[in-house]
Amino acid sequence: MSVYGQDWSSYQSASPDTSGLAFAFIKVTQGLSYTNPSWVSQRAAARKAGLVVGFYHYPNIANSPAAEADHFLSQINLVAGDILCLDWEWYGQNVTNAQARAYKDAWLAYVKAKVPGHKVGIYCDTGNWKNVDTNSNCGDFLWIADYTTAGQPRVQHPWTFHQYTDSPLDKDIANFATAADLKAWAGVGGGSGGGGSTAGAEIYPGASKAHWYSTAYPGDPMTVNTIVWHSTETLALPDYSGGSIAPTLTAVPDFKTQKLVWYQHFGFDESARALVHDKTQIGTNTLNVAQVEIVGTCDPTTHATWSKAGTEHLYMPELPDWAIADLNAFAHWAHDQHGVPLTSGLTWKPYPASYGNNGVRMDTAAWSAFKGHCGHQHVPQNDHGDPGQFPIAQILEADMPLTDADAQKVALAVLGYRNADAEKKNPNMPDVYGYIAGTSGAVASLTAQVGALSGAITALTKSGGITAEQVQAAAAAGAKAALDELASALGKAGV
Repeated sequence: MSVYGQDWSSYQSASPDTSGLAFAFIKVTQGLSYTNPSWVSQRAAARKAGLVVGFYHYPNIANSPAAEADHFLSQINLVAGDILCLDWEWYGQNVTNAQARAYKDAWLAYVKAKVPGHKVGIYCDTGNWKNVDTNSNCGDFLWIADYTTAGQPRVQHPWTFHQYTDSPLDKDIANFATAADLKAWAGVGGGSGGGGSTAGAEIYPGASKAHWYSTAYPGDPMTVNTIVWHSTETLALPDYSGGSIAPTLTAVPDFKTQKLVWYQHFGFDESARALVHDKTQIGTNTLNVAQVEIVGTCDPTTHATWSKAGTEHLYMPELPDWAIADLNAFAHWAHDQHGVPLTSGLTWKPYPASYGNNGVRMDTAAWSAFKGHCGHQHVPQNDHGDPGQFPIAQILEADMPLTDADAQKVALAVLGYRNADAEKKNPNMPDVYGYIAGTSGAVASLTAQVGALSGAITALTKSGGITAEQVQAAAAAGAKAALDELASALGKAGV
C-alpha cells in the first residue's frame, strides 16, 4: 500500500507540490459564508497532476445541514471521480453530541441524494469516531485522523483514507493497492456523476481541428459553466503564438457564404490560454471557462479605418444577422450539451470605455461565483476591453428570428412545394410557383376578355339591343359558371 495524498486548506500553498501524490482533499467551505480563497488554484494544481480530487466542508453544527450542503455544492462544478467529504469537527461550538450526530447523518444523506454518482463520506479523528458516533454511519467512506504509522489507524471500522501526520503538513494514505484502484473506486472517467453540468461533446459540430493546440499545450480538465467572448482585433485567424495564447474556439467570418467558420483549439472541457492568468491568485483560464474569439474588431477607430479601405470585417457592435445567428447556435449548443446558462446579467461597455479599470470587471469573489456568458472586459487580472458593446441579448435569445438569407430559403421552399398525394393523381401538376405563374397568366387573359366584353355590352346597351337587367343576369350566371369551373380545376390539382 503506497497510495499517498495530502489535504489542503488556506494554510497551505495556493500552488502546492503534488510530487508523489495520488490524491488530494481540498477545503472549500465552512459554515454558510466562508470559502477557502485558495481552493480553486489548489484544485487546478491537483487536476493538472492527474490526482483524484476530494472536496470537504467544515460545518457549523447549529446551522441547517441542507443549507450548508447547498452552499458547499454551489461552489463546485463536479467532474467524474470527485469525492465529497464532511469534516466532522466542531471545535469551539456550543453543541451537544446528539446534535453533532444528527448533523452528520442529515448532511451525508442530503449530499448523497443530490450527487448520487459521487462518493460521499466523512473525516474525523479517533476521539469523535469512538466517543461521539453511535451508528458507524460514515457514508461511502471513512477518512480517519490518527497520528501513527501510515496505514495503521487504531479503529476497527473499515477505513478508506488515513491522515497519519500533520507535520510539516497533513499527509494521508489511501487503503488501495494502486492509484489505478483508487481511481476506479472514485469513478474517474465514468461520466459527470450527476453533480456538474451535462457531460457533452468536446468538439463543436463542424469545427475544424486544423489549428489544434491541446497536444502542444495540454490544458486542465474542467466542467465548463461559463463562456468568455473575445474579439481578435484582426482580419484573419491569428496564430496565437503557436497556440500558447489560444482560446477554446475561433469563429472566422466567411462573407461570401455569410457563415462563421469555426476552428477548435482545445477540448471544450479543457482549459485554454487566452486570458491573463496569475497562478498566485484565483484561476482565470482554469476556472470552468470556455473561450471564444471572433475574428473582427470592437474598436471604432479600427472599424473606421477598415471601412474606409473597403475591407470586409465584423464590427462587434454591428454584427450582421447571419453572424449573430451562428453565435446564437453555438451558445445554445453549449447550453444543451454542457449546461452553460443562457444568461449574462452584466453590462457590456463599448470600447475603449471597456478597457482597463472599467467599472464592470469582476472581482475574484464575483468571478468565482459567476456562471453564464461574459466578455474579456469582465475578467479579473485582465485589462482588455473586448468584445466591447456586444449584442449578447440576441446571441442568448431563445427564439432567434430568421436571417434574410434563411427567409429567402423558406420562400423558395414554399414556392417549390408539390403536394405528393395530388401529384400521384396528376403527374403534370405544377409546383406552387408554376401554379401561381399559370394562374397569373390566366387571370390576365380573363381580364382582357372581360374588358373586351364590357366594351361590347356597353355598345349594345347604348344601341338599345339589350337592357341593363339582362346584362346583370348574364353577368351573375357567367360569374357562377366561372367560379364552378375554377373550383373544379383546383380540386383536380389537389389544392
